[in-house]
Amino acid sequence: MAIAHVLRTGFALLFCLVQCASASAEIVAAGYANGVIEVTFTAEQTYADPFNDVTLDLIVTDPQGGTKRLPAYWAGGNEWRGRYSSPIVGTHRVRTECNQESDKGLHGVAREIAIAPYAGDNPLYIHGPLRAATDRRTLEHADGTPFFWLADTWWMGLSGRMQRDEARTLADDRRAKGFNVVQIVMGPPPDSHPFDPRSANGGGFAWEKDYAAMRPEYYDEADQKINDLLERGFVPCMVGMWGYHIEFMGVERAKQHWRYLIARYGAMPVVWCAAGEANLPWYLAPGFPFDDREQVTEWTEVLRYIRETDPYHRLLTIHPTGFGWSGRYATDDVNLLDFDLLQTPHGQRDAVDTTVGKVRESYAAAPTMPVIDGEAAYEMINGSLPTRWTRQMFWLCMTNGAAGHTYGANGIWQCNRPGDPHGPSPQHPAGGTGYGTIPWNEAMRLPGSTQVGLGKKLFEQFEWWKFEPAHDSVGYANSLSLQPSQWGEWIWFHEGEPQVDAPLAKRYFRKAFKLPADAAIKRATLWLAVDDRGVASLNGRQVAATSDWRSPAPVDVTSAVKPGRNVLAVEGENLASQVTANPAGLMACLEIELADGQKIVVKSDESWRSAQELSGENSAWTAADFDDSLWRSVAELAAYGDAPWGAFTQPATYGPYATGIEGKVRVIYVPESRPIEIRSLPPKATHTAFVFDPVSGQQIDLGTLAPNDQGLAVVAKPALDSDAEDWVLVIRSR
Repeated sequence: MAIAHVLRTGFALLFCLVQCASASAEIVAAGYANGVIEVTFTAEQTYADPFNDVTLDLIVTDPQGGTKRLPAYWAGGNEWRGRYSSPIVGTHRVRTECNQESDKGLHGVAREIAIAPYAGDNPLYIHGPLRAATDRRTLEHADGTPFFWLADTWWMGLSGRMQRDEARTLADDRRAKGFNVVQIVMGPPPDSHPFDPRSANGGGFAWEKDYAAMRPEYYDEADQKINDLLERGFVPCMVGMWGYHIEFMGVERAKQHWRYLIARYGAMPVVWCAAGEANLPWYLAPGFPFDDREQVTEWTEVLRYIRETDPYHRLLTIHPTGFGWSGRYATDDVNLLDFDLLQTPHGQRDAVDTTVGKVRESYAAAPTMPVIDGEAAYEMINGSLPTRWTRQMFWLCMTNGAAGHTYGANGIWQCNRPGDPHGPSPQHPAGGTGYGTIPWNEAMRLPGSTQVGLGKKLFEQFEWWKFEPAHDSVGYANSLSLQPSQWGEWIWFHEGEPQVDAPLAKRYFRKAFKLPADAAIKRATLWLAVDDRGVASLNGRQVAATSDWRSPAPVDVTSAVKPGRNVLAVEGENLASQVTANPAGLMACLEIELADGQKIVVKSDESWRSAQELSGENSAWTAADFDDSLWRSVAELAAYGDAPWGAFTQPATYGPYATGIEGKVRVIYVPESRPIEIRSLPPKATHTAFVFDPVSGQQIDLGTLAPNDQGLAVVAKPALDSDAEDWVLVIRSR
C-alpha cells in the first residue's frame, strides 16, 4: 500500500490527495470542518473508455451515523477521485462501490477520514454553505448566519480569455467592493458555437468534440480559478452550461455533465444553476428567438437528476430568458427550485416596469422562495448602457423584496481582452464586435460595481433579512403634471413637412434664456418629448434622455440652471419605424421656480434655433457661450394635442419604493429628484432620518422627523456629492 498524503492548510480547499490501493480501513486523509477532502483511487485495470465504462461512488458514514452517497469523477488515465466535506468533527468511514466489481483498486475500498474543527477566518468554512432561510425569503449559511447575495457575472470566466492572474485581480477588486458570489459557466458557454475556440482554456474544451467524454484537463485548469474564488470567500454560482447546448449533446450527456460537476464540486460551498437561458433555443434555429418549451422539459429532467444525485443538496436554480423572465417559467416543476433567479431587460427606463413587476410577481408567487435578479441591465452593454440604470436595478429589486442582486458589466461577462474583444455571437453579422469592445480590465473600473457595493453596505447596517416591501408607505409629495396650456409647440428643423415624414437623422436645437443676475433658484424641472429619441443638456451638461415621447417624465435640473444666461440644448433623432410615414418632432417645457415665488417657463416654440448637422467648430454646441447666430429658426409643427402626436399619456414617473421592518426602520429608494411624502409614521414615536447618496455613499443626517397628526412627513432631497437624480432616505423609529 502506497499513500501520498498532502494537506494544503493555507489553501481555500483543504485537499487531502490520497492514493488508495488496499481495502483495509485506516485514516488516510485529514481535513477541517466544511473544508474539502479529496481521496484518490487508482484502477488496477485499464479501460478503453474510462469516462463511460466506469461508475464509482463513495459511501461515507459520519460520526453521527449519517450516510451520503458521493459520485466520484474520472481524473484522467486510471485515476478517479472523490471529494468530501462535512461540518461534523470526528472520524468518517468511506467505502467504495464501482460497477466494475472485479477492479479491487476501485470497488470495495474502505478508508477513514479525520475531520478537525476549522480554525481559519473564511466565512464559507466558519458558517458553512448556503441554504434558504426558514421563511424562504432570503439566503443564509448552514449555521443560520444571513447571507446578502451580491454577485458578479463571469459567464466565460473559465475560458482562456481570462488568465488566472487576471481572474485573481478581478476577484480582489470585487471582494474589496463587497461582492461575495461569482456566476460562472462550468461548461459550454453562451454566445458561441459548440466547440468555439473562444470557449476553450489551457486544457482544451470541456468535452471531446463528439461529446464522447468529458475532459479532465479542462477542469484541472478550472479548479485553479474556482479555488482562488473560494480562498477569497466567494460562493461560485455554477451554471452547468448554456441551455441550447442540450440540443447538441442530448439529455443523457447533460446528465453526465452534471454528475461530473456534482462529483468534482459538490463538496464545495457552491450554488447550482442548471443552465443559462434554459428556454432560449440555439441562436440559428428557425424562428429564433422563441420560447422553447421542449428544451424546458429537457432541462426539467436534468434539474430532477441534479436534485436526486447531489448528496449535499446545494441550492439549485435555473436561469431564464426574456420569455417569462423568471426561473419559475424555465422549468415544468417549480418545486425543483430553491430560489428564483430572474433575468430582466438590459434597458433603461423601458426596463423598469418589467424589473419591478417580475420581482413583485415572484415574491408573491407560490411556492415561496427567495428571488434574485441574476441578470439585469449590464453596465455599458452594447457600449452604451449608462451606469444610472445598472445602479437603479439594484435598488428597484432590493426595495421590492429581492434577497440580493447580481451585477453585470459588459466586457467582463464575455471576457473581452485588450485589443481582442470576444466578437459576434452566432446570430450576429460576421466581423462585428458583438455586444461591445470594452476590455475586462477597463470594465472592472466602471462605477456601477462600486455603487451596488455601497448599496449592500447600507443594507447591512440593519437586519435586512427581516425587511418586507412597504409599497403604500411612501409616495411623491406632488404630481408635477403639466396642463395642456403649459406645453409649448411641436418643433423641428425646417425640411419639408416633418410632421408628416422626416429623414432618419439627428437634428440639433438650442434655446437661450436669461434669469435675473441675483436669482436664487429654488427648483427647475424639465419635461422633454422627442419623436423618437432625444438628449437634453443645460449649459453644456447633459441632464435628460428620452426615448418615449408619449409619456414624458419630469426631470429635476435645478443644479444645472444658473443666474444670468442659460442655454437648453436638445439633440433629437428620428429613428426607423415600420410605418408608411415617419414624422419627427420635439416638445419641451422647462419650469423654473425662484426663491421669491416667481416662476419662469421656457417652452418649445419658433424662437428656438436649429441645425441640420454639426461640423468640427460645432463640437461645443451645447455650451451657453456657443455662437448659434448662423443656425436657423425652427419650424412650428403642431400644438399640444394636435395630430399626429395627440395628447400624452400619464407621465412615465415611477417610484418611490420602500422596504424595512415595521416600527423600526424604513429604507426608501427615490428614483427622481422630487420631495416625497412618508406615510404611516406613528406620531408618538421618535423618528430619525438620513439621506444616502447611492452614487458616492455620502450620508446626510436629517435629524428628527416630525410627522403630523395623520402620521405624514414630507422630505426633499438635499444637495449631495453626486448630481444623480436618485437618492435614498433611511428612517429609524423607536
